[in-house]
Amino acid sequence: MQFSSPFTPRGALESYCYHVMSRTCGGEVLFDEVEKEALRRVIWRMAEFSGIKVVTYCLMKNHFHLLAEVPRREMWLQRFEGPDGEAKLMEHLRILYSRTYLGFLSDELKDLRARGMTMLAERRNEGLKKRFCDLSLFVKEVKERFSRWFNKRSGRKGTLWMDRFKSVLVEGKG
Repeated sequence: MQFSSPFTPRGALESYCYHVMSRTCGGEVLFDEVEKEALRRVIWRMAEFSGIKVVTYCLMKNHFHLLAEVPRREMWLQRFEGPDGEAKLMEHLRILYSRTYLGFLSDELKDLRARGMTMLAERRNEGLKKRFCDLSLFVKEVKERFSRWFNKRSGRKGTLWMDRFKSVLVEGKG
């Protein structure tokens, strides 16, 4: 059974645009310029990885805003189709993962296929692709990755962000 996020475009348009916002718990945590730059880098790296286009953004001392364009998943995933699709997927994964991890992943996929478990190898690839073109997963990973970095830097523990996140579909005429 395949589930789709409410933030995955399903209509006739090639992409949908959302105004995304998220605030720190209680608004108490105040980011300095180094922390804002770290958050910006996480946002842009995750955007490149996930296929989300950040149209514009605003990083404040205790929250952020993004205008994010989410492409149609089916269209975006076409880049990984065909005989060299898996190689293209592995190349794309280099945005987030080390050569060592990708070597292990590649070996795992080869081993599964050598043992006649092609379906498991394909499921593994589909699990990786599931993270693409999904606004919910994109924001979740941005917040998790930045929280780990921030908490380590600040010597703190626990939740950094209030609530999940808020988003509004940006609609225009035509």
